[in-house]
Amino acid sequence: MGLLNGIVVRTAPYMPKFIIGKIASRYVAGDSIEDGISLVKRLNRKGFSGTLDLLGEEVTDISKASKITKSYCEILDAIEDADVDCNISLKLTSMGLNIDREICWSNFKTVLDTAKKSDNFVRIDMEDSSVTQLTIDMYKRAKEYYPKVGTVLQSYMKRTVDDVSDMLEDNPNLRICKGAYKESEDIAYQGRDEIRNNYLQAASMMFDKGAYVALATHDTVLINSLEELIAEKEVSPDRYEFQALSGVPVEKTLDRLVKENHKVRYYIPFGSEWYAYSLRRMKENPDIWKHTLKALFFRSSHRK
Repeated sequence: MGLLNGIVVRTAPYMPKFIIGKIASRYVAGDSIEDGISLVKRLNRKGFSGTLDLLGEEVTDISKASKITKSYCEILDAIEDADVDCNISLKLTSMGLNIDREICWSNFKTVLDTAKKSDNFVRIDMEDSSVTQLTIDMYKRAKEYYPKVGTVLQSYMKRTVDDVSDMLEDNPNLRICKGAYKESEDIAYQGRDEIRNNYLQAASMMFDKGAYVALATHDTVLINSLEELIAEKEVSPDRYEFQALSGVPVEKTLDRLVKENHKVRYYIPFGSEWYAYSLRRMKENPDIWKHTLKALFFRSSHRK
């Protein structure tokens, strides 16, 4: 870890809360479901889809996992009531994955039952390497129960291409991203070009096998390469979408993608745990300080 990154990790918990709040406000829609839905409506009017993510993970209390489960059901109901173009993304550790797998499945199945009522889609976020296989196993179980469920693979993980091969038989809906957690070089690529190349290889395999592919990245070099790949393989527009985190300053690229008839979905976190979320992300990935500095001076026109 570099000197500046080390300083960020050590001092972040002592930063005034209003500074962390100013940073978080660039990425987090607000505290409530209403805040999340309001941002989705604005983005829909600009031609973007949305996916709502309730902040919170690594739950160790069964009652809290149940509360989060209820909240996701309420989010799905709110999406249906508002009639917006939006689905949900969730983390299994927030539903008790690290407490008990069957408790987690019971909670997750409750969310899927709610999604069924409105025929909506549910994305299982990928977390750090300690739960990679558990997440994939839960995804496969969920896919048999309800077809409109997908998960995420991370291109910095060396296992990802093998995971793609293993998951392509059931017409999956997969998001591919670079990965945000700090992982060891034994299991994860560290170089930018290695990660990009693995991303492109995984995406190419998904396209070849007919998967629906969610291309999540803010890397404009990679986005350009993905556009070339889509054109080369003549991938139909209904078989992929680009995705970006709300508030990240790549709006000109996203506007261009929408104008050129590519589907673009914004990942929209919200919830009362924004402070813990922000500190945790800075600790897990100290490089985020570069984005937080930009966030102090940048306000996405897509959020207005």
